[in-house]
Amino acid sequence: MKGFYQKASSVLEEILKKDFHKELEPPLWELPPKQEFGDFSSMVALKLASKLKKDPLEIAVQLKSSLEKLLSPDVEKVDILRPGFINVFVSRKALIQSLNELLKSRDRFFRQQLKKRVLLEFVSANPTGPLSIAHGRQALVGDVIGRILEFFGNTVEREYYVNDEGRQIELLVESVQARIKEVRGEEFHFPEDGYRAAYVKDIAQKFFQEKRKNVKRFTLSHTLSLIKRDLRRLNIQFDNWVSQGKLIQDGKVKDAIALLKKKGHIYEKEGACWFSSTHFGDDKDRVIQKGAGSFTYFASDIAYHREKIKREFDELINLWGPDHHGYIERVIASIEAFGFSREILKIIIIQLVSIKTKERMSRRKGTAVLLSDLIDEVGKDAVRFYYLTRRNSSHLEFDIDLAQEASFNNPLYYVQYACARIESIFRKAKKKSLPSHSEFLQSEDEINLLRLLLQFSYSLEKAYYSLEPVFIIEYLKSLAAYFHKFYERRRVLGEAQNVMCARLNLLKATKVVLGCGLTLLGIKPLKRM
Repeated sequence: MKGFYQKASSVLEEILKKDFHKELEPPLWELPPKQEFGDFSSMVALKLASKLKKDPLEIAVQLKSSLEKLLSPDVEKVDILRPGFINVFVSRKALIQSLNELLKSRDRFFRQQLKKRVLLEFVSANPTGPLSIAHGRQALVGDVIGRILEFFGNTVEREYYVNDEGRQIELLVESVQARIKEVRGEEFHFPEDGYRAAYVKDIAQKFFQEKRKNVKRFTLSHTLSLIKRDLRRLNIQFDNWVSQGKLIQDGKVKDAIALLKKKGHIYEKEGACWFSSTHFGDDKDRVIQKGAGSFTYFASDIAYHREKIKREFDELINLWGPDHHGYIERVIASIEAFGFSREILKIIIIQLVSIKTKERMSRRKGTAVLLSDLIDEVGKDAVRFYYLTRRNSSHLEFDIDLAQEASFNNPLYYVQYACARIESIFRKAKKKSLPSHSEFLQSEDEINLLRLLLQFSYSLEKAYYSLEPVFIIEYLKSLAAYFHKFYERRRVLGEAQNVMCARLNLLKATKVVLGCGLTLLGIKPLKRM
């Protein structure tokens, strides 16, 4: 048996298909703003009304009748509020049954089996040096999205697209070559827009010492190792590393452009080749091959996305920085030009990051604050947590002083302290096994904590369908806050045996949910603090 939320979602989906012949984007239920409006609320009647051109109240009455029939005896009542909100009040019996199932199934209680194949491409920073704090946000959001997708039963491949061609790579190589001459004591000219950070000198020194011959290959190998080092420190791994250069060398770019030309989507003008992307919704056509014969960066992107689709994934997800916002329509246009559905690709723009701290952050490697500096400053778990505290589309200000603070003002500390408190109670209880006694949960505090635990299903679903990890963060903060209040108001140890066991089971379930949420964020729950 799954929890009531999962059951209610499944039932409502069936009603929509059977009675209205419609499918709506999940989640179909929401959390009401006030407890007096029930455990779950739905706006499906309002959404259907616009599609069916009918009165939402009339639709809500029909939905209420079907819900009461199919969800009985799990609900106390189903209410309707104008202009068509449906509010469901879960019975105490259903709440207790869900608690017992949660204790039995642990995190399996919240899992789903959607079974899609998803290719998740994220970070994909130019291999011109270590990762910056902006790249770190893309890395963490991408990693947690992958974890959430897998939690819902999907197979996920994580991919890093290595942009190892183009002017920035040329500048990096020229910078290293200049430093090599410097190491040799030769006269050198440093490129005006070259890379001046310390790691460039390190590469030059190692190249000279190891007597290598291919500067570009050695340089890219070194910068990629720096990127992989930073990712390892955050426990982020990729299944595939795809080289732009190899796509070009293997003829994939030429093949893709030839196919578009065959389909009539390529034309020549002013000595260059253009892709007629305006035919597919872009605001202007795009150059894909310059007069000199060299392909543009976009040409490689066209080929790369064609290769992705040929690998037969159900869905492609790209995480890009805000400087790529104008790139979205042209890439989608190329997908449609090949004859594929634009719906296969989802692009998430991850906004920038700034640092807030009383102390100046180290910039020892160059002008930008590096991800490695931030990890050194606050630790892996704090980096993972705080990078996820805002929506993807919102600018993130990373408050270093708050992340280091050992107080309830620090949300991660607050959540971890809830985990440690529960562990402490169980150490004192010295109980290896517990009888259920869940029926002895009677007080409003107990039932409300139980309700909050079961609302994790909603937060997970919202995070899954929106691809916004922040919903898990917000839930964990709410759960920790309520648990700490419960801890102050209700004794667990020292109560009558049946009450104590019931409350211990409630705390055990709280521990499961906190652990599940933190694990999805890539953070290990603490047993002591």
